[in-house]
Amino acid sequence: MNIVILFGGLGLALLAWFLVERNQRRTHPVVGGIDRTKNLPHHQEVELYSNSFSHCSRKSRLVMAELDLSYRHHAIELIETGWYQTISPAYLKINPAGLVPTLVHQGHPVYESDDILAYAQSLAALDAPQLVPKEAKQKKQMEQWLDFCAIVSDDPMGAKKSRAGSCIPGLTLPLFFTAIRYTPLHKILVGFLFHPDKKRPAMFTAAKLLGPQRMMNLKPVGEIMLASRDHMARHLVTFNEAIEASKGEWILGDNYSLADISIGCLLLRLEETCWLAHFRQVLNIDALLEYYVAVQSRPSWQAAITAHAHPHIDQAQQDLAALVSGNPELQELLYDEDEKAW
Repeated sequence: MNIVILFGGLGLALLAWFLVERNQRRTHPVVGGIDRTKNLPHHQEVELYSNSFSHCSRKSRLVMAELDLSYRHHAIELIETGWYQTISPAYLKINPAGLVPTLVHQGHPVYESDDILAYAQSLAALDAPQLVPKEAKQKKQMEQWLDFCAIVSDDPMGAKKSRAGSCIPGLTLPLFFTAIRYTPLHKILVGFLFHPDKKRPAMFTAAKLLGPQRMMNLKPVGEIMLASRDHMARHLVTFNEAIEASKGEWILGDNYSLADISIGCLLLRLEETCWLAHFRQVLNIDALLEYYVAVQSRPSWQAAITAHAHPHIDQAQQDLAALVSGNPELQELLYDEDEKAW
């Protein structure tokens, strides 16, 4: 009887903990831009919550570096880099959607990466670089490139045909599957309890148990990757043509803009997932590749990208490159394509 009471009490305690924890971890969408109704604790006028690997976080750090803005950085982990910190009760007080990045200005949060990019310009000194063109036509072109590169939060892969950013999640799968081996399984399983999208912990659990090659061989995964690959090939040609037609070093001409930041981060993701090396071989994108070298040569890249490298991701990149280079079967799966498709 005592054992029954003991286990019954333990069960009730665990249930109570789960209900309280779940209530503290509820997420809801946020509206892009600054929320002046919220006043968050802060130690500096400007603070940024970002993840080292997150595509959108990288864009935010780059714009801060380009504008030479002083800010306090808070490193937030994703499951790919260690644990679900984005759905921790503490971070959900910062961003109730559980997304990174989040900029905080004088205690007011600014949500959605492209809104953060634009807002950062308003914080810069008068003599800072102008990353948002003042001329109406160029500004509209920049906004079109930002939209073309965007990863939409509510449907990240939903517009692969018309948006290069929508191809990024599918093309990142090989690196996700490789990086997750460095995350403990119990950290992944927490997602089944509290993550709003149960498909993510399910995918990462499967990757942890099966390994990257077996995951990539799954038919649904292969279809996502290859569709993303073929659409991205067309988009890279579009980028290359625009750069060739540009009358300056950057996509809009002589002035480096938010569009260049977004394109640079997109190319970085293709490089670290081994796709850029493939596209280099099968596409005529010399102008785009030269442009990418110029983007990486800027001092902001060292401050925002190189200085924020994550050991899990660095090791996963090496693992993935070794896995692909020594595996003809995997090379055929990923890269054997009909050029007429694009």
